[in-house]
Amino acid sequence: MASRWTKRRKIRSSLKATESDILQTFEKTFNSSTMQGNMATVEHTVCPSVVIESGVSASRLSVIHNLPIIGENEPHSAVSDTYVSMDTANDSASDSDDKEAPTLEFLVTSLRFWTSTFSVSLVALTALLSILRVFYPELPKDARTVLKTQVEIPTRKIEGGEYYHFGLAQGLVSRLKSLTLPTKTVFMQFNVDGLPLFKSSRLQFWPILATVNVDYTRSPFLVGLFCGCSKPKSVSEVLGPFIKDLKEILEKGIWHNGQQILVKVSSFVCDAPARAFLKNIKGHNGYSGCDKCIQVGEWQGKMVFPEVNAKLRTDEDFNSMVDEDHHLHQTLSPLASVMKMVTMFPSDYMHLCCLGVTRKLLYIWIKGKSLTTRLGSNTVREISDKLSKLSPYTPTEFSRKPRALSEIDRWKATELRYFMLYAGPVVLNNTIPIQMYNNFLLFSVAMHLLLTPGTADSMIDCANDLLRSFVSHFGQLYGKAEITYNVHQLTHLAAEYKIFGPLDNISGFPYENYLGHLKSLLRKPHLPLQQIVKRLSEIPTYTQVPNQNSHKYMHPHHDGPVVPQLSHGDQYRKVVTEKYTLKVYFHRVFINFAVFSNINNCPVRWC
Repeated sequence: MASRWTKRRKIRSSLKATESDILQTFEKTFNSSTMQGNMATVEHTVCPSVVIESGVSASRLSVIHNLPIIGENEPHSAVSDTYVSMDTANDSASDSDDKEAPTLEFLVTSLRFWTSTFSVSLVALTALLSILRVFYPELPKDARTVLKTQVEIPTRKIEGGEYYHFGLAQGLVSRLKSLTLPTKTVFMQFNVDGLPLFKSSRLQFWPILATVNVDYTRSPFLVGLFCGCSKPKSVSEVLGPFIKDLKEILEKGIWHNGQQILVKVSSFVCDAPARAFLKNIKGHNGYSGCDKCIQVGEWQGKMVFPEVNAKLRTDEDFNSMVDEDHHLHQTLSPLASVMKMVTMFPSDYMHLCCLGVTRKLLYIWIKGKSLTTRLGSNTVREISDKLSKLSPYTPTEFSRKPRALSEIDRWKATELRYFMLYAGPVVLNNTIPIQMYNNFLLFSVAMHLLLTPGTADSMIDCANDLLRSFVSHFGQLYGKAEITYNVHQLTHLAAEYKIFGPLDNISGFPYENYLGHLKSLLRKPHLPLQQIVKRLSEIPTYTQVPNQNSHKYMHPHHDGPVVPQLSHGDQYRKVVTEKYTLKVYFHRVFINFAVFSNINNCPVRWC
C-alpha cells in the first residue's frame, strides 16, 4: 500500500499537470481570440469549454467572472450575506453593456472572502490565480499573498505546551464593528474547554473563547489558544495574558464609534472538569467536589451526592476559603480578582443535562447492570422503531434527525436534547414501566420550564421542586449509587435561571460548534497551533451580522397555486426566520406570510 506521502506526491503531480493543461488551453484560445479582435468570444465561449473539460460545474464559472456570487443553494452564512451585498453594490456595472473589469483590489478581496467561506485549499487558490493572471497579470502568483497569511507566529512556551494570545480587546473591538449596540454597556461570557486533535496523538487544544451579549447569534471569537499533550499545568500561567487584558478593559472600557463602552463579565461557561481547573478546586469526583453546595460526597464505588438540601456556597466563603477541602493547594484561582467564583460559574446544561443525565438514563435502560431497571431487547427495539418513525416529521430546526438506540454511543448533544425535550415523552409512553416514565417526565417538564424565556418565578420554583423530586425518586428507582455529580447538580439548576434567565443563555452549544470549526482549520499534524493562527489571519476580520428580525425569502417561483385575490403577490418556496423555517413541498401547499408584516413590519410575501 502506498504511503501517505506517496499519495500526496501523486496528487500534487496530477494537480500540476491539470493546471498546466488548463493554462495552455486558455493561452492558446486567448491568443487566437485576440488576433481576431473578439474578446467577448473568449469570455463567453472559451471559459465554459475549459470548465467542462476540468470537471467543474458551470455554476462555478460565475465565481470566476462575477466575483463574488453565492448560488441560491449555498449556505446563507453571515459572510454569504456580505457577498450578496457586495454583488448588489455592483449590479449597475454588471448590467451595463460597456461594463468595466473589476478592480484588482475588489478581485483580491472577493477571492479572500470566497476562499474563507468555502475552505478552499492554498493549492486550489494558487491554481485559480494562475488562470486569472491570464486576464489580470497584476494578480499575485501565490495564494498566501492574496490571503495575507501571517508569517511571524510569536508563541509563548509555558509548562506543558505553548500558548498564543490573540488579545481580548482586539477581538472585542473587531466583533463590535459588525453589531448594533443598544446600550453603552456590554456583557461578556467566556468559555474554556479541551479539544483533542487527532485519534493517534494526545495533542489537544485548550482555547479561551468569548461571546458578547449584544450578538444574538452568540458567535464566539478566540482570545487565546494553548496547545499541548495535556491540559495546562498552571492555571495562572495560561490565564495570565487573558486576566491582564480583562482587568484593563473592565477598568477603562473600550472605544467604539467615538464613544466609551463599559465592559462587564457575565459568566464563565464550562463543563465540570474545566470549571474545577479554572477555579483551582477539587474535581467533581472529590468528596468536596460540588461547587454549588458544601455537601460532602459518599464513596459507593464512585462519588455520589445524595442530599438535596445542603447549605449553598457563597462568593465570599469561596474567596475566604472557608471550606479548605474544596480548594487545591490552599491557593485561590487568579480569576478571583476579576469575577465572582460561585455565581459567575453556572452549570452548563449541555454537559449536565444532555450529555450527562439524559445519556445516563439511556445507558441505565439499555446497558444497566440491574435487571429490574434494564429494558428488554424487544422494548429497546420498539423505542428505536418509534424514533425512526419520527424522523420524517422532524422539522429542519433540529440539526439532527433521531437515530436508533443501538447508536447511542454516537449520539450528539443535540440528539440527546431532542430526546430529553420532545421525543422522549412520546416514544417512552406505554413502553417503559410507569414509575420510570413518570420519573423521566419530572426531568423533561422541568427542563422545558427552565429553557423557556419569560418563565414566571412561581414556575421556576415549580421546576426546582420537580428536579428535587426527580433526584430523590431517581435514587429510589435506580439506587443511591447512581446519584452522581451530574444528577445532584440538577438541584441547583433552577437557581441559575433566576440569575441568567433561560438556560440557553449559559449553554455550551455555541462554543462546542466553534471547537468543531477550529479543528476543521487544521490541514496537517505538524505545528497545529501555528496553523490555526495562520488560518485565522487569512479570514477577513469584518463579518456583517444579519439583522435579528430579518427574514430570508428563498427559491422564488410562479407555479402557484394562489387564490385570485392574491395573484399579484410574490411567491417563494422557502422562508427562513430567526426562530424557524417554513418550506413548501410538492407545489401543493399555499402559505400566507402576511402575518410577518404584523410582526416585524416586513413586506407581504406569498409562498
